[in-house]
Amino acid sequence: MSAHLYPCGQHVTFSDKRFLGSAWSGEFVIIRHLPSGDEAPRYEIKSIGEAYSRVAYENQLATSFTIFR
Repeated sequence: MSAHLYPCGQHVTFSDKRFLGSAWSGEFVIIRHLPSGDEAPRYEIKSIGEAYSRVAYENQLATSFTIFR
């Protein structure tokens, strides 16, 4: 099992391209680490604007930087 790159509470950008030409993306927060077995690390992530969480693989996430003005 691989170590998780992102800690819980980390803000990330999620991008998922499941179908040719379609992509879902947005800003999320890491809720918890999920067991991955022999696969890539998995995370439970949640967007502030959604009532539910979702599961994402590490390769679907990128560090998100919030700039305060």
